[in-house]
Amino acid sequence: MTAELISMIGGSVLGFTFRFVASMQEAQSKALELSIRKVESADASSDRARDRNSPWLRRLLVSAIVFGTILGPFALGIFELPVWVYNEPSGWDLFGLFTGGWQELRGFVVLPEVRTGLLGAIGYLLGSAAVGRQR
Repeated sequence: MTAELISMIGGSVLGFTFRFVASMQEAQSKALELSIRKVESADASSDRARDRNSPWLRRLLVSAIVFGTILGPFALGIFELPVWVYNEPSGWDLFGLFTGGWQELRGFVVLPEVRTGLLGAIGYLLGSAAVGRQR
């Protein structure tokens, strides 16, 4: 092999290597740029959500949940106001003539959704109290 051939092969291998490294650096630079844009858009979205946040909305939500789990059953128990619930008819009763219908209850029906909301509100309030406010 002649020196010219060796230098030509070596030059093309080095050129390919440098071009490959440069393209990898460019791809990493674009990925970093996209990541920075993503973080900036998430921060902007978080700032907009914080601006929409209202303590009155949270208070209203927690008040409704507390009423639904504590005050409502207590008041309906004292005043003996009836609550009407619908019973589904049995499978054999096609038109619901013999089974099912409305049934009167004394007290207050606490739905699973209300209980889940109460647990979420308590967890949120206790969690925010445990973290504390940064000033």
